[in-house]
Amino acid sequence: MVDKEPKLATLATARPGRTQRLAAAAVSLAFGAVTLALAPIVSRQTPPMPAFVPVYQSALTVVYALTTYLFFAQYRRTRSVPLLVLGAGSLYVTLVVLLQLLSFPNVLVQGRLIGNGPDTTTWLWTFWHLGPPLFALPYAIMEGDGRSRSVRPEWVSRVGWLAAAGVAAAVALVGLAVTRYVHLLPKSVEGDDYWLVTTTGIGPMIVALSVAALVVLCWTTRLRTVLQLWLAVSLLLLVFNNMVTLPGAARGTVGWFAGRMEALFAGLILLGVYLREVDFLYARAESAADEREARRAELQLARDSLALALEAAEMGDWDLDLRTGASRRNPRHDAIFGYDRPVATWDVETFLRHVLPEDRAMARAALEGADRADRVDLHCRIRRADGATRWVALRGKAYLDEAGKAVAMAGVVMDTTRQHEAEDRLNQAQKMEAIGQLTGGVAHDFNNLLTIIVGNLDMIVRKPDNAQRVERLATSAMTAAKRGAEVTEKLLSFSRRQVLRPETVNPNRLLKDFESLLRRAVGETIEVRLDLDASLDPVRLDPGQFESAVLNLAVNARDAMPGGGTLTVKTCNAHLDAHEIADRGDLSPGAYVLVSVKDTGHGMDAATMARAFEPFFTTKDVGKGTGLGLSQVYGFVRQAGGHAQIKSEPGQGTSVELYLSRGVGQAVESRPEGPLPQRRAAAGEVVLVVEDEPAVLEMAVESLGELGYRTLTATQASEALDRLQGPERIDILFSDVVMPGGMNGVQLSVEARRLRPGLRVLLTSGYTGTALDDQSVPADLPLLSKLYQREELATKMRLVLGRA
Repeated sequence: MVDKEPKLATLATARPGRTQRLAAAAVSLAFGAVTLALAPIVSRQTPPMPAFVPVYQSALTVVYALTTYLFFAQYRRTRSVPLLVLGAGSLYVTLVVLLQLLSFPNVLVQGRLIGNGPDTTTWLWTFWHLGPPLFALPYAIMEGDGRSRSVRPEWVSRVGWLAAAGVAAAVALVGLAVTRYVHLLPKSVEGDDYWLVTTTGIGPMIVALSVAALVVLCWTTRLRTVLQLWLAVSLLLLVFNNMVTLPGAARGTVGWFAGRMEALFAGLILLGVYLREVDFLYARAESAADEREARRAELQLARDSLALALEAAEMGDWDLDLRTGASRRNPRHDAIFGYDRPVATWDVETFLRHVLPEDRAMARAALEGADRADRVDLHCRIRRADGATRWVALRGKAYLDEAGKAVAMAGVVMDTTRQHEAEDRLNQAQKMEAIGQLTGGVAHDFNNLLTIIVGNLDMIVRKPDNAQRVERLATSAMTAAKRGAEVTEKLLSFSRRQVLRPETVNPNRLLKDFESLLRRAVGETIEVRLDLDASLDPVRLDPGQFESAVLNLAVNARDAMPGGGTLTVKTCNAHLDAHEIADRGDLSPGAYVLVSVKDTGHGMDAATMARAFEPFFTTKDVGKGTGLGLSQVYGFVRQAGGHAQIKSEPGQGTSVELYLSRGVGQAVESRPEGPLPQRRAAAGEVVLVVEDEPAVLEMAVESLGELGYRTLTATQASEALDRLQGPERIDILFSDVVMPGGMNGVQLSVEARRLRPGLRVLLTSGYTGTALDDQSVPADLPLLSKLYQREELATKMRLVLGRA
């Protein structure tokens, strides 16, 4: 099975450094030099050493046994198949060397424990020298491709025991072959002379196999790990061993003794490297323990600091295991929820039971949404254990499993009741400040206008004989009154109380029809560019208010470019994401139509942009602006269900963006242009005038009389209904929208038409207030906006009577 490479660096995975490679080269050169130096005297006999064989064989057995243990220990830790192969090979050599020890005569007992002659001993030497290259070859091949092969964790012990059992069985077969069936094997020794090992080709075959294993190991692995490097050195020493042992040709020669030493060193090299790694790992473990202790102390210090910070901030911290339901909280957490002492259990449902029913669905959605956002950010009301209602802020992080499902959460909770109350007080103070500013601005503008009106009327009353003078003063008073009407209209637009007559229109058409007026408004020094999207969606709005808003923006842009510049009006379809309208709970993410008006003027700083939509806020000189232009735009867009925003930087110009709700249905065709001729009463039509303000009622009756209409009057809806139920002729109902008595003008018109189905209706209003929930007059009811003059009244009457 191919698995991920073990993360823990071991002898089998660690890269050898320059020092390691130099040491390996030095050992190889040293033993190579000794081998070459002994070559001329390998066949020379040495003095007898009676205890050499048992000591050597015992040492060799112990060395390979320890190496076997270390290989298998590494295999259990890393589950590496190549290490299992080396462990099996080392176990094979250990067992064969042990059998060879038992085959020597007069070592442990008189005679031999196994075998019946030197052939058994020589063949066991042959078989143990076959072991290292035979097991090194598959190791080199598996390591050569760079992949890491490992055993499944649940199979590690079973596979290890099976490998050991297989090796033991193989060694048992070898022992059986070299004892009971040795006569079937080629003759390899005559007394102490083993020259036959060379002449039969067995010895050269072992040398060739060892060289082949060494070459394959170096070629496939490039000796990229410490184990591969020193395994190559071990194989090289075994080659040197054969090179001096085979020419020695007999026991007790220089070659025989030198070969035994090189074979022992070949085993000791891997054991020594592993013992060095154990020492290194022990030092590293000590260092890691010291580092862990230092980190533990730092962590404890950080926890203590965090606990002090949380206590100082009056925050509680918590973490929940969503799989087991286990939790950890500090005492402040439970105290926030009204508990004198820590509660035994706490989970998500416990928290939700404390949340007020009105906020519970929102709180549950925020917690369940942690799977998608990885975070929890919740502000809601809770009912404490003592019955008090408090505001809390809950912030935390969700920890997800591989499937993306939240399995744990951790964070902090804070009682924000005082902050919430302070924000309410601040909002109220800001609201009162805004009302004060608005009141002051209205009073200032209307006092100026009333001064003109009252002063002119006073002069007319004192000298009414001069007709030319009276006309001039009356015209001046009328102009001031119209300016007052414009101020009122803009204030109503800002407050979204203006009476709208929405239509489904294409803004491109409105802008094209309006282009000539726009160019005249900004003057010849400013270039007007229209960048209109041909695929623009229709919108539903009041065309007149839309044109007024664009004109206000154009005039502002003109004033921001006194030296001339470029005014660009652009339209396109747009999409508002949830984060863009996070502060607008009345808007929904989705498709909108964007109308932007951009100039190349002096721009605004951040402080000016923050107040730009406030009524009566202006940066223009006294007498050059009312401060109501942008507030009218803001109110119109909000009332139309849209969104307005400003983008500007000092010296970079200003762009005002109007996001308008996309309309449903086809855009209406272009509206008729030019005033309609006045319509006078032709057949003595009777108008029922309903108005609660006596002066307005008197003016309406007078105007209708001049137009030839007969009039009936009522001051409230109930009085009008009484007249409608009577026998009097009534052709038209002319009613105010907002009236006392519990019935508004729209409701009155519905009831009037029920009483007299053919009755024509005309409504008038300057402010609908709360009379209509949607702040809009039904489309089938004509509306005359206050202030109105006789000509406007006559035009509306013509339209009403013209509807058959």
